[in-house]
Amino acid sequence: MRRMKEELAFLSILVISMFLLTFFSLPIGFSEQTTDTATVNVSVVPKVEISILPDVFNFTNLNPGSAGPFLSFQIKNTGSVNVSDIFAYVDTLDKETERPYGTSNASKYAAGGVLLIMNQTDSQPWFLGRIEWNLTYDVPNKDFSAVTNPVAWGYFRNTSYEYLWVVGNGTHNCTDGEFAIEDDPDTGSIDTRTPDDTSITNEGTSDGYWGLFSVKRSTAPLYGYCVAVYWDCTKIYIYKYDKRSNFTSCSNTEYLQAHYLPPNEAHNANLTAYIPLGMPYGNLTQAILTIEATAAS
Repeated sequence: MRRMKEELAFLSILVISMFLLTFFSLPIGFSEQTTDTATVNVSVVPKVEISILPDVFNFTNLNPGSAGPFLSFQIKNTGSVNVSDIFAYVDTLDKETERPYGTSNASKYAAGGVLLIMNQTDSQPWFLGRIEWNLTYDVPNKDFSAVTNPVAWGYFRNTSYEYLWVVGNGTHNCTDGEFAIEDDPDTGSIDTRTPDDTSITNEGTSDGYWGLFSVKRSTAPLYGYCVAVYWDCTKIYIYKYDKRSNFTSCSNTEYLQAHYLPPNEAHNANLTAYIPLGMPYGNLTQAILTIEATAAS
């Protein structure tokens, strides 16, 4: 009996010893931490890029003699460098290549010719690039004495109002001629058919095809605009924000935004449409709005 007790005591001591040996052989946990650092360099290439957001605009079911709604959009700098000298134009000159008057086909008219833009500081919208064609018939009750050698005339049509203009031929062609426009909406009387060339300056031609005129008479319907007269006197091109090389020398032309626009920043603007009286129903030829910007130094 005693021997059995001794064996049990020995086994107990052996088990305890093995437990203690196992416990003290386990890894010991520490509350301390260790860290290290690495240097990471990232570089971005210079990229000049802007985006028009949204990039589709629809003006539908507009009445002749009315204005469309204002559609807001952003010109966003999606590149990696500052941009500046932002300007805008439409493709009216490419899409409306012949006189559309006298037709019932709306597609003969370029949609760009009825589009206007308004930037963040404008008090009014401005035509992006409107063509007015000369008339092929005489206008009664007119007085074209403001210009010498009048060779072309027509109307500037602004929704429900029309203003008579006239071009006088120059020494070579209409690029060095004269331009005059009536201040009052046309009523058919001579009082509203006497175009005036006061404070309208021929500022020369940049390409030999267009004579550039600045209109600085505050009572004129085209006050603040540039008017480009085609060399053969068949049409005039009305614009404000078109700074392409053949139109930029007109002193009335401006940038939508001249100061720089940093990356990821946006310039807000609005687009609208003016539909003059006498427009045929249907879809005008689709327009392309182009916004250009230059990398800022």
